[in-house]
Amino acid sequence: MKPLLDRLSRLSLFISALSIVAMTAIISYQVVARYFFNASPAWSERLSLVLLGYLVFFGAATGVYEKFHIRIDALRNAVSPKLAKAFDIGANFVVICTGIVMVIAGLHLTTTLWPFDIPSLGLPRGLALLPIPIAGALITLFAGSHLIDDLRSASKKAD
Repeated sequence: MKPLLDRLSRLSLFISALSIVAMTAIISYQVVARYFFNASPAWSERLSLVLLGYLVFFGAATGVYEKFHIRIDALRNAVSPKLAKAFDIGANFVVICTGIVMVIAGLHLTTTLWPFDIPSLGLPRGLALLPIPIAGALITLFAGSHLIDDLRSASKKAD
């Protein structure tokens, strides 16, 4: 299972990295077009915003897998190791629940808005929201994997 999760995490990171590279190129093009040619393309800002969604949500999924997401360890470090492990298990459970909400609400939002176009791009609005349910599924999967690992390590320590 770990090799599959590694590949999914790398794919998620690749999508996120590709989004930031594309955003940088598009915004650079927009700035050059505006200041040197006095003709700013109408699509550039909107496409950058669409790519921002891909950057953020797929980056967040990778962050959950790699455990480089934001967390405050002050309380966790102040308690016993057994209670700290309980905090980890609880945190993973909360992240799983959040991922499930992202999948359900994201699917609803994506399918509801899919028929409507983004005017300056001519693309379905749902395409801009598609990263929400996909990243939610990845977050659920990655946090579930961490939860299983934490439960296994907790049961080994109990034995």
